[in-house]
Amino acid sequence: MTKKAYKKFKITRRVALLLAAAPLFQLSQCNTFGNRVGANFTNALPSAVFQVLFSFALLPLQLIIGGGQVQGAGSGTGGGGI
Repeated sequence: MTKKAYKKFKITRRVALLLAAAPLFQLSQCNTFGNRVGANFTNALPSAVFQVLFSFALLPLQLIIGGGQVQGAGSGTGGGGI
């Protein structure tokens, strides 16, 4: 094997190794994304639960002040009631 052929062989071997390892790099990125989504969900959960319980606790007061109607922030579709 000549020196030039041996150099090409080494380069080809390195490229093949990188191509073989490429899916492993993507798997770790997907794992990191999943961990971040799970962490964000877990961090937001106490706040969401508190807001729901707080809304239920204030519901009787909202009914008294609103005359039997509960008005939230709305969905942004307009339609002011009569």
